[in-house]
Amino acid sequence: MPTTLPRVNVAFDQGTYEVLEDISKAEHASLSNVVSKLVAYALGLAEDLALGEIAEERLESFHRDDALSSQDILKWNQARKKNR
Repeated sequence: MPTTLPRVNVAFDQGTYEVLEDISKAEHASLSNVVSKLVAYALGLAEDLALGEIAEERLESFHRDDALSSQDILKWNQARKKNR
């Protein structure tokens, strides 16, 4: 089926190619679809790792004494809504 999606050519070693073919056959999906889904999954994992690192940095710099209480946040939000 023709597509207008951007394309990329990728070279795999024989073992990787055979694994991709096996997955393709088992899922009754095209090789292209299998590779596309795996790349999307890997990008999601990379994003999760990056966000985890950011969260760790933020956690290390967090000081409870500087944190706002839920009441402070509610008051701020109510004042913000009045000023609209």
